[in-house]
Amino acid sequence: MSTKIEDLSALSYTSKDFGSIYPEMLDLAKQLTNKWDPSQSNESDPGVVLLKECAFVADHNNYNIDKNILEAFLPSATQDRSVRNITEMNGYTPRYYVSA
Repeated sequence: MSTKIEDLSALSYTSKDFGSIYPEMLDLAKQLTNKWDPSQSNESDPGVVLLKECAFVADHNNYNIDKNILEAFLPSATQDRSVRNITEMNGYTPRYYVSA
């Protein structure tokens, strides 16, 4: 079984979590080689551990990408710095808090 590079580059991991990325990585490993089948291995197999780690890293990166994108829009921004930058780009400078 051979997989073309074009097939691999068509994969998209955007807006996916660990539960959806890991099974796809298992299927991809089966497609790439016929010498190792991760579904037949146990949890302590180094290949399975590395696949789970890669899925975790992809999940973490997707979370950070989503959070950074949300910071670019005023209704969804949660950081004070992001809100100030967005409002200053639109010509409004918010004042800091003033005690009563």
